[in-house]
Amino acid sequence: MAVAATRLRRGDEITLTIDRLAYGGRGSGHVDGFVVFVPDTAPGDRVRARLWRVKPDYGEADLVGIESPSQVRTAAPCPHFGPCGGCIWQHITYDAQAAAKEAIVRESLAHLGGLRDVEVRPIVRMAAPWYYRNKMEFSFHPDGLGLHRRGAFDKIVPIETCYLQSPRTNIILAEVGAFARRAGLSSFDPRSGTGLLRQLVIREAKGTGEVMVALVTTAPEVPGLRGLAERLAAAVPEIVSVAHGTNAGPSDGVPLTGVTIVAGQAYIREQLAGLTFRIGLETFFQTNTAQAEHLVDVVAADADLRGGETVFDLYCGVGTFSLALARRAARVYGVEIVAPAIEAARNNAELNGLANVEFASGDVRRVLPEVVERAGRPGVLVLDPPRSGAGARVMRKVAATGAPRIVYVSCNPTTLAPDLKELIAEGYAVRHAQPLDLFPHTYHVECVVLAERT
Repeated sequence: MAVAATRLRRGDEITLTIDRLAYGGRGSGHVDGFVVFVPDTAPGDRVRARLWRVKPDYGEADLVGIESPSQVRTAAPCPHFGPCGGCIWQHITYDAQAAAKEAIVRESLAHLGGLRDVEVRPIVRMAAPWYYRNKMEFSFHPDGLGLHRRGAFDKIVPIETCYLQSPRTNIILAEVGAFARRAGLSSFDPRSGTGLLRQLVIREAKGTGEVMVALVTTAPEVPGLRGLAERLAAAVPEIVSVAHGTNAGPSDGVPLTGVTIVAGQAYIREQLAGLTFRIGLETFFQTNTAQAEHLVDVVAADADLRGGETVFDLYCGVGTFSLALARRAARVYGVEIVAPAIEAARNNAELNGLANVEFASGDVRRVLPEVVERAGRPGVLVLDPPRSGAGARVMRKVAATGAPRIVYVSCNPTTLAPDLKELIAEGYAVRHAQPLDLFPHTYHVECVVLAERT
């Protein structure tokens, strides 16, 4: 236990200098060697904070005031920044954000994975870190239409201007909000579970400019949708799809119980890495198209295909990596547990004229041994698991394939590190890690790691 922890108590007000940004978004500093995490701070801030939790190894505090601001502090352009949960680092310069994310990857690999000597390459930054998202999900609430309030599942911040998606989003928000008010339709209350309008989903194809707008409601009947679709098309001519999804369950998200097309087509077409993808309402796709191009390039460079290899792509989604690598491989096998994603991947392979790709739907732990039995040992194995990581059992099955090269794509360095420990225990060496910033103004960071069998 740190010395300071023996004298600090909940409710104490302390003064400290913020040293760094931690995964999760908070700044951290020290009081007599005792680490304290404080939100809404920047490296270099001298702050006053009030402790609300004191553990043996760390404390958590609320920001009371800034005595001396850091040089990396900057004015947030968004009028909703602070209460809104969409961004938490707009008050920090982009240079400082990128540096913090690179450091978070390095520290996670060292402290959680024991990988202190691994080369962590300079982070791939965004050239233009605003208006970068190709998908946004706004929530209806009795208080209005907007994004969840930071740290609150049952409250929202009504949004008029958002800097994450293109400015067209703000036009769509205004049109849909006006429709809801005119029609007198009720909004979903997460506390009571009542109300009709639940979510507004906006998807944009950055490569083609096509836009999809979808309303998610708790019931299948919504009056006035066709009129709304006409007004949306007049306001934003790039809209090629207006959809309606139904979700009567207790929580947001997919799968929806039903999707109907109100106007236009069932998908938008996106272009990425010289490929065309069809993206529907429920299709998973990287939310930052520009950086996804760089991500595909990094994966392809680490795969280092020569033309005769068999490639396994685990957690393949709609086939983003599978299709890009198929152009350089003899055969690619993709595995994904979400059946609609596999159907989309097969359609995308056909759309792009790629016949050397095969997709299987199912849990990786069960399907991977079957793929090995049918296809033999892969020359390269790529995996892109969810935020929770692949886990020890999957990583042992990955190692058991005997793949000479493994390319691990991660969106969470704190789960990446323990997964890599499992690979090392099975006879692999981690060669390097490449961080990429796919989510400016948040603490999230993507990372691609190359491991080779020794």
